[in-house]
Amino acid sequence: MNRLLLLSFVVACIPMSRGDMMAARNQQVARMCSDTGYAYETGYNDGLGRSRLDTSWAASCAPQVQGEVRQAYQGGFDRGISNAPAVIQTRAVYTSSSSCRFSSDCGAGQSCRADASGTEVCMGGGYAGDACWFSSDCVSDSCDGAAKVCR
Repeated sequence: MNRLLLLSFVVACIPMSRGDMMAARNQQVARMCSDTGYAYETGYNDGLGRSRLDTSWAASCAPQVQGEVRQAYQGGFDRGISNAPAVIQTRAVYTSSSSCRFSSDCGAGQSCRADASGTEVCMGGGYAGDACWFSSDCVSDSCDGAAKVCR
C-alpha cells in the first residue's frame, strides 16, 4: 500500500514536456479566440502580474475576430495593470543594472551589454532610468537612444 501511494506521488510530480506545454498554450489561445470574456480575464491576470503586453497570439484567431479578442485582452490587461500593486524600485537594489561578463550571468530575458559609460550590465525588463540599448530592454518599451536609459 505504501509503495502504491509513493508511486502515485512520484508520477504526479513529473514535469510537463515541451510538447505538453505547447499543447496547453495552443488550447489557451483557442479558448481566448472563441471567448472574449476569457481573453479579458487572461489579459487582466497578465496585467495584474505586470507581464509584458503581448497580443501576437491574436494572429492565430480567425481574421473576423482578431480585433475583438485583441481589444478584449488589452482592455483586461490595462485594467489589471492599473490594479496591480505598486512596485517601488531603487537603483541600489534593482538587479537589471548588475554587472556581467556574459548574458548567462543575467536573469531570464536579459542580455549582457555595455551601458552608456562602457560598463557591461544586464539589460532587459528595465524601469525608468535603467540602462538600455533597445526599447525592448524596458518595461515601458521606450528607450532614450541618446542617454541609453529607459523612460
